[in-house]
Amino acid sequence: MIPEISLQDYLDHVWPSLPQSLENQVDNILRILEDNATIDVPNDRWVAFPVDPANANREEGEVFQGLTTIFNAVTAAAKQIDSSLEQTFSLIIDGHVAMYSDRGASSRPDGFNKLYTEDQKQTERKEAGDISKAKNKRYSVYDLANPHQFKLRDRQNDEDDDFGKLVYDMEQILALDPCRRFTFGTTIENRTTRLWLLSRATLLRTKPFDFIKDRRQLVVIFLSLAFSAMNQTGWDPTIKLSHLDKSGQRQYEIKLNDNSYTTVDVLSDSAADSPLGRATRVWKVKDSSGKIRVLKDVWPESDRLEEHKIRETILADAKALNKREEHSYDAQLEKRMLRPMAYCRVRVGGEEDDTGAVMLRSFDLSKAQMVYLITPKAPSPVEKQSVGMSMPTDKDSASHSETVAGLCQNSDGIQQSNNPHPRRRMLRGFSAVDTHQQESLHHRYHYRIVFEQCATTIYDEQSLGNIFRAIVEVVKALYVLHLAGWVHRDISGGNVYWFNDGETGLIGDFEYATRMADRGGHNVRTGTPFFMAMETLSNGYLFTSSKRNLDDDLQTEIDFDLVKLKNDGKIRAAVGPIVPFAYNPLHDLESVWWIIVYILFFNEDAINGSNDPTYRQIKMQELFHGRIDVTDRELFFRDFNRLQDAQDYLSPSFRPALEVLTELAEILNTAYTNSEKTYPTEIDNRYFKVHNNFLKPLLSGEYVDSLANIRLVRVKESPRKRTTSEVGRPTKRSRTSMSRSLNGYKIASRSRRSTQTRSFLRN
Repeated sequence: MIPEISLQDYLDHVWPSLPQSLENQVDNILRILEDNATIDVPNDRWVAFPVDPANANREEGEVFQGLTTIFNAVTAAAKQIDSSLEQTFSLIIDGHVAMYSDRGASSRPDGFNKLYTEDQKQTERKEAGDISKAKNKRYSVYDLANPHQFKLRDRQNDEDDDFGKLVYDMEQILALDPCRRFTFGTTIENRTTRLWLLSRATLLRTKPFDFIKDRRQLVVIFLSLAFSAMNQTGWDPTIKLSHLDKSGQRQYEIKLNDNSYTTVDVLSDSAADSPLGRATRVWKVKDSSGKIRVLKDVWPESDRLEEHKIRETILADAKALNKREEHSYDAQLEKRMLRPMAYCRVRVGGEEDDTGAVMLRSFDLSKAQMVYLITPKAPSPVEKQSVGMSMPTDKDSASHSETVAGLCQNSDGIQQSNNPHPRRRMLRGFSAVDTHQQESLHHRYHYRIVFEQCATTIYDEQSLGNIFRAIVEVVKALYVLHLAGWVHRDISGGNVYWFNDGETGLIGDFEYATRMADRGGHNVRTGTPFFMAMETLSNGYLFTSSKRNLDDDLQTEIDFDLVKLKNDGKIRAAVGPIVPFAYNPLHDLESVWWIIVYILFFNEDAINGSNDPTYRQIKMQELFHGRIDVTDRELFFRDFNRLQDAQDYLSPSFRPALEVLTELAEILNTAYTNSEKTYPTEIDNRYFKVHNNFLKPLLSGEYVDSLANIRLVRVKESPRKRTTSEVGRPTKRSRTSMSRSLNGYKIASRSRRSTQTRSFLRN
């Protein structure tokens, strides 16, 4: 459900304001429109709409072409009153055109407002009212604002189709154009008109009005947009196009404080696919001196600290652990973290940008009426989804119909792209029935941070040996983080890095990190679904009834020559008999485990490829479908025979890595079981400290050496042709039934492992 507000509240708090010279001239403009026969006074309607669209007996595009005639007449009348007015936008009505970007076509709105230039003026006048001349034209998504969707009739299914398509169009603008902070939208079914807003914090719409009868309102809407400043319509004045690189990709100049940075390459932007959320984008950039840096642009919740402050707080807590000079926990953690060198809250028009105070002009949405975005349909138990989690998608290829399915039926369709990074499912949270959603609305502020090191994400590192070396350093960093009482909560392939210059692994993106003692926070799952621990996806404990043998000797201290974890003991239920679910260190470590799984499934040895790529693809689809259903993932994680079986369909040279994975899974399974054996009355946190055991197989010389020379190539395409509903990265779980017998191969026992744990933090 989404907020619905009155048209007047929308015009007062959301829509651009009228130009000052026109504030008291609306009545005069209406008289001009009557005098020049734009308004049919006797019949109380627009001349361009002699009958209602539902009775026009013409094609949709031809009927609503009349809006362009009205828009042009309104702007011309305004210029009669004030000839100094600078028009910013024109109106295009043409359902044949596609919005194009440097990533290809994205969507086909029925109409849109477009940045207006004098060069386009004559052409648009010639083509006004003649859609045949504009047919198959290509317009850039970077010039478009306020997409429109039309229907000749106003039946319920027409509304639902319009709403789904429009939200898709708006999502595409925010996903594809980093210069956008928010976007408007318009839907019309026959005469029923609604205006929309999509920002990184909310999707809202107005109560319906009649664009034929409520002519004064339409005139105000057209005037305000036509002469608005670009920042009032969603553009970010602190980021602009710099140039097109050799491959045709757009590169940007980004302001941060008094400095400018020019983008060189996109390191990560999958989070921007989700219309509601932090929309994290990470670029490799050049500073003014030509040095390569990393810049991150993000929209955190307004009650969350900036990332550099979270980082400072974590390091302060780590420093407080130091008992002797040689035990420099903060130094050990800091050298494994990305190092910031500049940061700021983005300012627009002299104000710190914010989805509430700036975009809504402090309008209070808490009392807004909540309405269904799409007519609700009862989902099956299998299709039920949770509120608020971003899911994978490829934003460039999802169709309108798939978006509608995702809105009203919680479709599991996931799109595929050659980009191997996990994408996020669009619009997932919008379909949830939550009448109290407005009470949990978290406004967001715009934040940028520049890091000194330019490191390679695990996604893009081609050396399997370097990937495992990076994982080792991340586990070391997590040990100190957990020791200091924090959890990361967003360990993924996008924030684990290999820093080649320092030949070390780094961990980044602490924006979701929180103290374990803090049981508050937002009612939202954090993390990228491909890498989230099963319990985090399920929002509950899963190992309470396991019959596995408990290994009380499993837990040993990490080889720091350091002190033990503080506050050893048990987390007891504060109120009532049941301990509420809470994120803990084992969940961070399980995310590390899933990163390794992901790397092995989405890559092949460049020399020694998979013997069974078809079956590998099927298993990939089962494990990385992006849904909250954890059945396949849980079986893979807890049934070690399935890990053994993976040797048959992954690259044969990955066998040592699978052996490491098996031992790590044993450690985590045992730790989970031990910590939850006294649930629901308590969770035993003594079993969270498995870092040393976790590192032993990763540091075992025989396995590290065997992986060091493996070069990876990405798995981009499925070896078989798939239907649209199956397409994904990874694809939707295959419906193909395929039996597979295990070959009984035995994983090497732990006795083969090196028993020497390296003193890896002394340097």
